[in-house]
Amino acid sequence: MFFSNEVIITLAVCGAVGIILPAALIVIGCIKFKAAWRPSAAVGAGVFVLFALILEQLLHAVMLPIVGKSTVGYVIYGALAAGIFEETGRFLACLLFKKKLNTQTAILGGLGHGGAECAILIGLNYISYVTIAVTVNSMGFDKFVELSGAGIDIKEQLAAQLTAIAGITPSLGALSLFERLLAMTAHVCLSVIVAKSVSAKKPLLFPAAIILHALIDTGAAMYQVGIIKSIAVVYAIMAAIDVMLILFAVFLCRKKRGNEKQSE
Repeated sequence: MFFSNEVIITLAVCGAVGIILPAALIVIGCIKFKAAWRPSAAVGAGVFVLFALILEQLLHAVMLPIVGKSTVGYVIYGALAAGIFEETGRFLACLLFKKKLNTQTAILGGLGHGGAECAILIGLNYISYVTIAVTVNSMGFDKFVELSGAGIDIKEQLAAQLTAIAGITPSLGALSLFERLLAMTAHVCLSVIVAKSVSAKKPLLFPAAIILHALIDTGAAMYQVGIIKSIAVVYAIMAAIDVMLILFAVFLCRKKRGNEKQSE
């Protein structure tokens, strides 16, 4: 097995962009939003790590073998799990730092949440792929597997994974980054919606955020089980829901401004 220079460059560029882009957006946000609480982005990132990467994965270990037997069950669980965990984490963070809460703080929190997801799923993963690709090219697949200590069954799985990595073209890398941009946009909007549920004392906005988050993940879950055949359809669903989220978040922010002007 051999990784082409094009694939290695694609992985390296996507990995770098996956880290630099969210970091740049957070820095720009901190500069622009002078009234925002600066640690908000770090809190958002922490929510993602704790609730999505740790707690949610623990539930997956128990539930996926069960719901995986049913296509409908897998889609429902896959769509709801992330929304419940991540929006609950966001909600608890808003309650914990309620005194620091405002729209700008919520936006930074969403950038931190979505930015951490992008940096880990694209940035760190793709950079690790570069290391793997260079190592396999230098020593060969058989030697690589031998040093990893993998058995025959694991060797077949490893070969399949490496083949998938070797098939990452510039267009696929760009699509992955585009997906992360869609996800970051959604996280910012959902962060605003959950923040408004706390600051404006509108409790129904919290379950609404869970449902909206689930709608975003429904397309991906349906793609994983083969109901949706085209990844372009998944991205189209995400983009459409992003537009709805943006409009809803803007509506909530403008509604608050309108109430403040009336009270004056």
